Amino acid sequence: MPLDPQALLQRKLPSVRQRYEARDTILYALGVGAAQGSDAWDERHLSFVYEANLQALPTLCAMLGDPGFWMRESDTGLDWQSLVHGEQFMQWLTPLPAVAEVIGHNQVVRVEDRGAGRGAVFVVERNICSAQTGQCWVRSQTTVLARGNGGFSPPGGPLCSVGQPRMALAAPIPHRPPDHSVNRNTATQQPLLYRLSADLNPLHAAPAIARQAGFERPIMHGMCTFGMLGMLLVCEFCAFDCTRLSEMRARFTAPLYPGETIRCDFWQDGELVQFRATCVEREAAVLDFGSARIRQQGNTPGVPA
Repeated sequence: MPLDPQALLQRKLPSVRQRYEARDTILYALGVGAAQGSDAWDERHLSFVYEANLQALPTLCAMLGDPGFWMRESDTGLDWQSLVHGEQFMQWLTPLPAVAEVIGHNQVVRVEDRGAGRGAVFVVERNICSAQTGQCWVRSQTTVLARGNGGFSPPGGPLCSVGQPRMALAAPIPHRPPDHSVNRNTATQQPLLYRLSADLNPLHAAPAIARQAGFERPIMHGMCTFGMLGMLLVCEFCAFDCTRLSEMRARFTAPLYPGETIRCDFWQDGELVQFRATCVEREAAVLDFGSARIRQQGNTPGVPA
């Protein structure tokens, strides 16, 4: 079935009501590597994984309001086996509480044709709102590359781009040495722990399925790597205060294997922090074009009750 961009924009995606408890908040934090190694008994790291004075890591929102893998449904026109998560953007309008009930409202907001043989791009927006008040707490956008769906533009005309204006991409990483770098080990069993929060894709657990997909063994979830960077931003630039991270975005550029080490390079210019994460063992950038905005102390909106 050919891709119909207007049908994709008009498709009604489920709104998902979900309650998360302290246990879920802690399990997610452990899945992205919080309190790892000697950090386990650091009082600052314990705030992510211990119910006393617990705070939710901002990227927990990736686990909330998920409508499931609707892209696999036959009437979407998508070649679901060729889909690739390209970029991720998150904006925290209000910091996430450690325990809450939320509703995730999901919608395709943009579709772009890259041309026959080059694929298409579409953007799915999710607004995480309080189930009690309806207030929007988090706005996120997931950019998906549909490698098998390009070429739906009218013959002889310009390539179609429909829906909301495209988000501005992060500025290129500065051409200077990083202002700060952190090496972070990943655990060999980390995707087995992370998948318990939401994403049960066997690509991240079953060696035979990973090999069928062309990988030597199961790979780390891209959003797990994204969450690790979010945690490091909180630790290194927000003084362990989760409420100060206001925006984050990055492009997924290569898989990371569990057990590998990532070098996280940061460039700071006021409230803007740009970053890149590189696998040390293979010198491969796994997240690139990363940027985050940090709220100054005293400018943080209150955490909802």
